[in-house]
Amino acid sequence: MKLIKQEYVNTSLPKGWKPYYIFLIVVDDIEVGKIVLREGTRKERYYDGHIGYNIELKYRGHHYAYQATKLLIKEAVLLGFDELIITCSPDNLASKKTILKLKAEYLETVLIPIALRKDFATDELEKEVYLIKLRR
Repeated sequence: MKLIKQEYVNTSLPKGWKPYYIFLIVVDDIEVGKIVLREGTRKERYYDGHIGYNIELKYRGHHYAYQATKLLIKEAVLLGFDELIITCSPDNLASKKTILKLKAEYLETVLIPIALRKDFATDELEKEVYLIKLRR
């Protein structure tokens, strides 16, 4: 597996958004999904996380999100991140398994503030928040 930086988005962002990186997740020269690394402080990333990933349906079940996140953590260290927030909806069992396998520290389950809900799917009302410490 490898990550290929597709884009660094830092212009024409909606108000309040921070720049972010988009990486392709590639296995045996096949794109199986994407993973995003968002800039910002813990407070700024508390509801959506520094990390977001999506594995295409036909490639799920192979731990690609976990493997890609491990690679992305190495990239985050090189970029100067000290910690990463990663979140999931409480009913997203696949993401929760990935996050637990990463040994992320559970912080809390929170309601997404009404002012931020426009940035989430309409059925997303709460998030489980986890922390990955990169420097000890």
